[in-house]
Amino acid sequence: MNWENIASKAGEKVVENVVENTLGINGNTVKTVKAVAETGAAVGAAASAATGLTVAATSGAGITSGLAAAGGVVGGGMAAAPAVLAAGPAYLGAKIMNETLFKEQSNLSEEENDARAAARTATNIGAVAGLAGAGAVTVAGGASGAAIMGTLAGIGGVVGGGAIAGTAIVAAAPVAAAAAIGYGIYKLFGGKGKDS
Repeated sequence: MNWENIASKAGEKVVENVVENTLGINGNTVKTVKAVAETGAAVGAAASAATGLTVAATSGAGITSGLAAAGGVVGGGMAAAPAVLAAGPAYLGAKIMNETLFKEQSNLSEEENDARAAARTATNIGAVAGLAGAGAVTVAGGASGAAIMGTLAGIGGVVGGGAIAGTAIVAAAPVAAAAAIGYGIYKLFGGKGKDS
């Protein structure tokens, strides 16, 4: 199984569990969110490949080196890597959702457009909160290399993987957070969908 497949599977699980099961969002919205998550996973996979975090480096030392290189982009080392890898997908995910699901349209009611405006703001906040969460969860067990690897391996175990799958899940989580928070605020503010 290559990195892109692991990232895609992890993204699908996050979307399925958070978006479908928790929020009960309709099928069309779920398809859009899944597409965003897959795009985000692909971006994370590309960034990981560029920094050396590949399936060829599946040893603990190889993964650690790849994470250190990815986190080194912002001077944060291994602890910052999942948040660094999540930044692109979080940005793209929020942007795609805001420009498709929550786009303002002149043919919609004022209440619907207001709900969409609130959702756009909430989606952006959700993406940023997801990035902060990605950074925090990475060092939840400690900031040493062994603790970070243990945390990521535990998270990856949810989908039957290890630390690489855990990194993919942590990198995809901000997209799911953006979707969940944006959609929740959309509904809270009276959003009803395209037919309103």
